Amino acid sequence: MSQFFPALLSISFSSLSIVMHIGVIGAGIVGLASAYQLLRAGHEVTVIDASRDGGLGTSFANGGQLSYGYVSPLAAPGVLSQLPSLLLSSTGPLRIKPSLDPDFWRWSLEFVKHCNARANASSTLRLLSLGLHSREVMLEFLAQESGTFDYRLSGKLVVYRDAGKLAAAERSLEMANGLGYTQRRVDAATCVSLEPALSKIAGELAGGIHTPGEGTGDCQMLCRELMRLIGAHERGTLLFEREVTGFDVRGNTVQAIRTRAGDIPVDACVVANGLAAVPLLRGVGESVSMYPLKGYSLTYRGAPVDARPQVSVTDADNKVVYASLGEHLRVAGIADLVGYDYRIVKHRIDALRTLSTGLFPSLRGTPEPLEWTGMRPSTPHGRPVLGRADKVGNLWLNVGHGALGFTLSMGAARAIADAIDGKRPAVDLAGFARLAA
Repeated sequence: MSQFFPALLSISFSSLSIVMHIGVIGAGIVGLASAYQLLRAGHEVTVIDASRDGGLGTSFANGGQLSYGYVSPLAAPGVLSQLPSLLLSSTGPLRIKPSLDPDFWRWSLEFVKHCNARANASSTLRLLSLGLHSREVMLEFLAQESGTFDYRLSGKLVVYRDAGKLAAAERSLEMANGLGYTQRRVDAATCVSLEPALSKIAGELAGGIHTPGEGTGDCQMLCRELMRLIGAHERGTLLFEREVTGFDVRGNTVQAIRTRAGDIPVDACVVANGLAAVPLLRGVGESVSMYPLKGYSLTYRGAPVDARPQVSVTDADNKVVYASLGEHLRVAGIADLVGYDYRIVKHRIDALRTLSTGLFPSLRGTPEPLEWTGMRPSTPHGRPVLGRADKVGNLWLNVGHGALGFTLSMGAARAIADAIDGKRPAVDLAGFARLAA
């Protein structure tokens, strides 16, 4: 049983017959949540990341929504009919730029295979199961730990201008309700009563879907809190500016994680470094299909009170989300399938600015917002890849969460920690295997 100082850390540990030294590659929200859950299980954990600090990649300025019940993947029946316009338009909420990269074509062909009702429903149900488990684990974390990341049980309101799209969304909510998670269709007037700022566009709205159990929070702040908890414990180690170059594998077992600063011996390893996992896993014969889905965000620091929505709002037509984070407003959205292009494209970020100031006019008099772009590590079917690697027995995967990394991080981390310990996870990992249909 590990000894620790309650004044510094409130992680409680369960006893284990075998304590392992587990390396976690990646210090974004997924990797840090994995490390936290493994520490709770009683293991020694070393987090390794190439960056100078944690939470500086996709976790840095994401949408801020903990959207447990609204997880339907991008691969859906209607997407294929939109492909001509997506390929030709540079201004829509989803933009596709074909590439000569073989990974783009492999990913795209697999994506097309999942753009049907059966595959979408299957993925949605699996993601709902993981999302609701993640909500339970997050609420447990909030009850146990004293740190803050501007979390708020705000509820989520997804608004629609198109009645047909609203009807399709209503069919999806039946899955969540069937799992005991409340979602309801509301009319335009109720949308405005839930969020008065929507009164400016009330005449345009067909209605919305309201989910009272959703929350908001600052993902990067949570990363910092997890680093504090991990670093304060005698069995937790954080190693930054350590680029992982591969693995020392002998007899189908990882003996050590190789970095440019030397090898780190481990008993097991969790790969949780998003897109960087693709070439790393290829080095040991593991193939994972992920491709970057580029998103943008604006953070209005010190936003006026009337520009901080009471509920988390998603504009379904424009694929933009609005979340109040303390005194700030986070506006995020857009999906660009344009390869590994990390530049902030002016007309894309300007589109977010126009939408946000249109809905919240008082933002026009505030200081310029923080502009950001991030690469969501997306799988073709929209589900993360969770579980043991195929060819290396003590190598575990926790990658490919796409736009749901913040939402799914705690549940995925708990499921992986349970599986490593030989326990049955609350979520069936067979549905998140690399080749799951």
